[in-house]
Amino acid sequence: MIRFFGQAKYDVKTQQLVGYEFFIRVRQQQQWRLPEDFSVFKAQQVTDLLAVTLKTLPQTLTLISFNLDQAQFIDPEFCQRLVAVQAQTPIHIYIELTERSGEPQQFVTVQQLVQAVKRYHDAGLHVCLDDVGSGENTIQLVNALSTNTDEYKFALQNFRDDYAWPEVLAKLKCWSQLAQQQHKVFAIEGFEAADELRLADVYHAQLAQGYYLGRPQLLSLPQDQF
Repeated sequence: MIRFFGQAKYDVKTQQLVGYEFFIRVRQQQQWRLPEDFSVFKAQQVTDLLAVTLKTLPQTLTLISFNLDQAQFIDPEFCQRLVAVQAQTPIHIYIELTERSGEPQQFVTVQQLVQAVKRYHDAGLHVCLDDVGSGENTIQLVNALSTNTDEYKFALQNFRDDYAWPEVLAKLKCWSQLAQQQHKVFAIEGFEAADELRLADVYHAQLAQGYYLGRPQLLSLPQDQF
């Protein structure tokens, strides 16, 4: 059984809840766990779950986002099915391209990603580059995809263990400036304390999320069919 957990997203200016990021979790041994391999989840399974979960949310929300790795992102079936899901709700769906490359046996080229992000854009769907500066989402890839990308998200938690705080802030400043230059929505996640929230204003973020603002919670379904 799989379900979505949702983590709250807040508008930095109004401090109001505007949506959620969805995370897939698997029910194993009476507990909800992080999947070991996200690539096992195919387009129909994910989008069917997405469609029924969206029905339980207030339709006044602005957006939801959920993650696809590179192998899933370039699969045309995801785009096709997400167009159908988007047509059923006024909530804007954002696809977050994660820093994971996907199936080890499937090498995804930059050109495939460029074609895929254009496919989503042309279909009226929104794309967020997740965890910019981490893993596969390097500045080179971000620039290659920038024409048809809507949002950049910077993950504070990805840098806490390996960098001194001044270095983290330097990276945050660079990505904030790039988002402004390219007219992208800029989101910061990973807020863990009240005093960190000022960074959202200092670095011109529009969206904020993190454990301090709310941990992921199991989202309800109209009927427990997954």
